[in-house]
Amino acid sequence: MRIALAIDENQNPKRVSENGVPYYVAKRQKEILIVPSLGHLYTIIGTQKGRNYPAFAYKWAPRYVAEKKNTRIRTWIQTIARLARNADAFIDACDYDIEGCIIGYCILKYACGNMDRIAKRMKYSTLTRQDLKKAYSRLLPHLDSSLIQAGCARHEIDWLYGINLSRALTSAAKKWSGRYTTISTGRVQGPTLKFVVAREEAIKTFVPRPYWEIKAEVEIDGKIFVAKCAAGKISNKSDAESIVSAFRDKNGQIDEVEVRQFKQALPFPFNLGTPQNEAYAVFKYTPQRVLN
Repeated sequence: MRIALAIDENQNPKRVSENGVPYYVAKRQKEILIVPSLGHLYTIIGTQKGRNYPAFAYKWAPRYVAEKKNTRIRTWIQTIARLARNADAFIDACDYDIEGCIIGYCILKYACGNMDRIAKRMKYSTLTRQDLKKAYSRLLPHLDSSLIQAGCARHEIDWLYGINLSRALTSAAKKWSGRYTTISTGRVQGPTLKFVVAREEAIKTFVPRPYWEIKAEVEIDGKIFVAKCAAGKISNKSDAESIVSAFRDKNGQIDEVEVRQFKQALPFPFNLGTPQNEAYAVFKYTPQRVLN
């Protein structure tokens, strides 16, 4: 909607719905159709029959092939494909990150019939009207192949790890127990579970040991500073008390002053997920509230 508003010369694009798929018609010297995606419309499926492993044969396919009941995805792809038949130019305006590049690339390649080869790229980092207009007026001549290849590799590795490790664990569990139970793991899921288990074991076996830290307020040229004791954490309370009593109200001497300069890189622009994480961490906003 915001892209359509920014591109339309009168800021009044026409909203159209076809088979439940909404899109916008904007006018700017000629008609421009802005069609939203419903997240990832394509995914990876295996082409090897049976549930044996290792399985290395796969291909990209519409999500409704993997999710048999997802008729909405089928309708969405069919609608995009029909609209693409009469188009004379294509622009990928998805988020400019790895996932956004993959979403746009798959739609252009599979739904629009290999139009990824001629499509241009609209690059923006905010959804302000000014930024969107600038992005449309300065279209990149082609898609970002580096981000697309990185995204494809990540999805394909996820699939290869997930399918093969899950089938191996499932087979091993059946041989051990005599019963069939699907066990799922993957490139991220498995290591994450290991970290959780290790952390839980550390919590259960943790034995708290008291320690003391010494801090002092010192006055330099009328300003108060907090200084930490070089000894760090002290495990013996009497030792800490001895240090405090030995140096309380004493004058100190500054032996060295170290000054450093450094450049702090700008943070990466938000994509769809990162502002949700940030808003929850700082304000405890739910993901839905951030989207609203």
